[in-house]
Amino acid sequence: MRQVRSNGLAVVLAVLALLVAAPPGLAAPPQPHHFITRPDLSPPVVRIETPANGTEPGYIFLAPHGTATQSGPMIIDDTGQPVWFQPVSDGAGLFTMDFKAQTYQGKPVLTWWQGAPQPGYGQGEYVIYDQSYRQVAKVAAGNGLRADLHEMVITPRDTALLIAYRTVQLDRPVVEGVVQEIDIATGAVLFEWHSLDHIELAESTVAPPEDPAAPYDYIHLNAVTEDAAGNLLISARHTDALYQLDRATGAVQWRLGGNRGDFAVAPEAVFARQHDARWLPDGTMSLFDNAASEPGPASRALVLSVDQQARTVALVRAASHPGGTTSVSQGSHRVLPGGHSFVGWGAQPQFTEFDQRGAVLLHGSFGDGMPSYRAFRLPWTGAPTDLPVAALNAGTVYASWNGATEVRGWRILAGAAPDQLRPITDVPRSGFETAVQLPAAEAFAAVEALDAGGRVLARSEPVPAG
Repeated sequence: MRQVRSNGLAVVLAVLALLVAAPPGLAAPPQPHHFITRPDLSPPVVRIETPANGTEPGYIFLAPHGTATQSGPMIIDDTGQPVWFQPVSDGAGLFTMDFKAQTYQGKPVLTWWQGAPQPGYGQGEYVIYDQSYRQVAKVAAGNGLRADLHEMVITPRDTALLIAYRTVQLDRPVVEGVVQEIDIATGAVLFEWHSLDHIELAESTVAPPEDPAAPYDYIHLNAVTEDAAGNLLISARHTDALYQLDRATGAVQWRLGGNRGDFAVAPEAVFARQHDARWLPDGTMSLFDNAASEPGPASRALVLSVDQQARTVALVRAASHPGGTTSVSQGSHRVLPGGHSFVGWGAQPQFTEFDQRGAVLLHGSFGDGMPSYRAFRLPWTGAPTDLPVAALNAGTVYASWNGATEVRGWRILAGAAPDQLRPITDVPRSGFETAVQLPAAEAFAAVEALDAGGRVLARSEPVPAG
């Protein structure tokens, strides 16, 4: 095994494949938000089609990409209202993917990939932001490779597990999958694994391109995680298989699925073109089953019982797409602390929370042609360093504070001059931007953000009537 070779942080999931149009029958094209206080922000409107009922705590993390509205990492609440949004990508030459909350150096952080699309993958880097939305680190690939968009998992050791692509010239150009562990603080490559050393082309379930000069993406890695012993579980879309890797040698300990599988898989547990395989604390495994190419069966969120001794796999539970359709690319499934399943439907710009019996507790969408590679429900507390923003227009005061999760209400202040403001009223926060009609015309206004106990968190600058 080559412990350090070309530095690769790129997971194999085609950026062009990621842009596959969603199946017909979904919602209308994305519509942008328009905010009086933040005209610079226009994220896509998220429509909640099944209102939240008994959902688990946490915010929803998305990274929609497309050209209909601004693209970038976005946190929303259960009503679909933005909590934090940062335009980063243009949906064409620059993308953001795999946006989530993790832990780094013992503190909550936000992480996402940003970079340029290539045929079949992405080339870029991961960024890490703190709870005040300040960048604290970047994670770049080493040994000449660039980070791909599929995966970056921060370990308890403050290292990063990532996937990369590398094209190797055999009888034809072949794209191999590379897994690396990177020391985030130093950028050193601590571990490196190459698929062509361990997985043959014959395992691929995807035919090579007819053009012999075209690179053959035979494996297409899209997830990596480690178990308690440090061994790695990887997901390969183009072999329809999961692989357990020995951390010390890189050898494949077993294959689950595919044409060389080591397990007897119950018919109802068979998957194809899968994403996001994860071990769960009770020893079961969660998985997003894309269910192959369209037209096909409905994509599903699976929980599997994997007996590594007996080499058998059984279905624990499954939840199918509420519309019965197939996500031809992308997707995620995470089992939440309380047992619910939170599912991002990938190429279909939708997300769903299911209970353990498969009942839909929440379902939302953000418009055809603007997918989010993954979607998560995660805890997050944001405390931005900038101030709240106020606007005064036609006798109405508007208030917002991008990323401030502790705001529960607003105190409206108004007066004849910036130094003559007086409290007018206290109101509950209402979505990203709260609007309050003044009882009488005022020349200036400001707002104070209030927490759940009524304490003032911060005050905006005074603004004149517009």
